[in-house]
Amino acid sequence: MKTNEREERILAILKQQQFASVRQLAATLYISPSSIRRDLTRLERAGLVERSYGGVILRGSLHTAAPFLIRSEQNRQCKKEIAARAAALLHDHMTVLIDDSTTAYFLLEHLTAHTGISVITNNLVTALHAIELSLSTYMIGGTSTNRSTVMCGSYALGMLDQIYADICFFSSFALSDDGEISDCTEEANTVRKKMLSRAGTRVFLCDSSKFHTHAAHRLCSLREVEYVFSDQPVPGWEPDDEPPSPRQARR
Repeated sequence: MKTNEREERILAILKQQQFASVRQLAATLYISPSSIRRDLTRLERAGLVERSYGGVILRGSLHTAAPFLIRSEQNRQCKKEIAARAAALLHDHMTVLIDDSTTAYFLLEHLTAHTGISVITNNLVTALHAIELSLSTYMIGGTSTNRSTVMCGSYALGMLDQIYADICFFSSFALSDDGEISDCTEEANTVRKKMLSRAGTRVFLCDSSKFHTHAAHRLCSLREVEYVFSDQPVPGWEPDDEPPSPRQARR
């Protein structure tokens, strides 16, 4: 298959499913991942596509997040280490809100060390794994868009109005240098905002690949959360700002 034909096939695949990984494109087109990466470089230089989470999306489709299982493989070890440190905030008989992020997903294995934990999430993958771990699990209902495992919409917001959690662990798509947290998906971001309002403590989990970036939809500021866990010093995070407690940065 000629280069131009491959590039046309890549664009056609992206128009159909919004996101594709390098591995998927290589298998579909029967060529090596290195050849796919060269094709993507040319398409990106032409302004037709945008690299995202180990794969690619069409330029102008930045409102579309990569699928959960793809994101869970990106910076996996880093995310697991962040989740392990954040687990120090857990104790018995907590009600724990977990958003749809992959970093928060990795907290589940740490919840089993405690008794009487209840998990509330809007991510089907997270909920199923929590059930497999024999955790008391509440699945937030709602609407799935773009074949996502994340439940959003008015039904999800209505259910969240009926609960109150001790703690909410969440992540997002981007963190700017001035401490603004934002996301590329409006629907999931709206649910995440509601989650933050329904929790006594808010814990932001953010690997450094998300630093120095903006996304379309603002979620909150670092000043609106109590704890931040990351693998690097966090831009915009000043743990000595008022109020001095319980703010802290964890590395």
